[in-house]
Amino acid sequence: MFEPALLRARRLFESEDLEDTRTRISRVMQPHGLQPIARPRGGRAHMDYLNVGGIGIGTIAFGEAMRVDVAHVEDYHLLMFCLRGQADTLVGGQALQTRGLQGMACAPGERFVAALSADAEQLVLRLDRRMLEAHAGRAIRFDAAFDLRRPALQAWLQQLQLLLNAEPMLAAVQAHPLVALEMERLLVQLLLAGQPWEEVPTAPVVRPGQGGRACVRRAEAYMREHADAPLRMGDIAEAAGVSVRTLQDAFQRERACTPMAYLRALRLDVAHRRLREPQAGTTVATVALDCGFTHLGRFAQAYAQRFGEAPSATLRQRA
Repeated sequence: MFEPALLRARRLFESEDLEDTRTRISRVMQPHGLQPIARPRGGRAHMDYLNVGGIGIGTIAFGEAMRVDVAHVEDYHLLMFCLRGQADTLVGGQALQTRGLQGMACAPGERFVAALSADAEQLVLRLDRRMLEAHAGRAIRFDAAFDLRRPALQAWLQQLQLLLNAEPMLAAVQAHPLVALEMERLLVQLLLAGQPWEEVPTAPVVRPGQGGRACVRRAEAYMREHADAPLRMGDIAEAAGVSVRTLQDAFQRERACTPMAYLRALRLDVAHRRLREPQAGTTVATVALDCGFTHLGRFAQAYAQRFGEAPSATLRQRA
């Protein structure tokens, strides 16, 4: 695997008490069973953890061989790999070995059992179910077996490595909610592109006025009100009272663009207003980040196309 250097500075706890370890991990993940596999030797456990939007990333080590039993994973998808050591896992009735670049995914509602070696340190990712569905546009279940040696998953793995080893990037993610949302979106989309998954059937939700101009108007009103807030496609569709697919189709018919393109234009308007009415210390970079634009070059290009001048020119005129 790799060394998640920036997680080390975000240690939640260290403990030599099994019950204390169980309680502290449960506060972040969920209640679960812990049972030493061999005679307890008083190993020192630890957990490091941080959040990137709706994605939690952490490391867990117990310092001794341990059996972990989760009766059913709650409202999130659990991904697990071993930075060190190995684990024999049972996921939804499927037996898998987790070691190095071979990991596993457990869907919400499934049972998860792992027998961890004494030297094991887990890398765990907690993907909020609603967050994942908001990006995917549907309820999904990943294939349980993850093999990070697959070419299709290299982009996701490299982005995860970069996030956990580049302090300026992580600092920007933690300082700006819209940047955190963009990083969340990038990690999820790379994961969806690289790991096989299937759609989980759900009962259709039928609401009045689903299609056409009505849902577009509701979505536009919601986006105007929350243009400077972290928004996902699922959030916008929920506010409009329709599915993601229905909203996308309606926007293409009524506006010849996607909902996210409309939101991007609104955010450019917010950036324009803030540059025209700057506060003390306002810079193009801070305005761009606050409005969810993580690439300053692309922000400047989009801004110039919309307003006919560079963002720096707008700021200079009002300075």
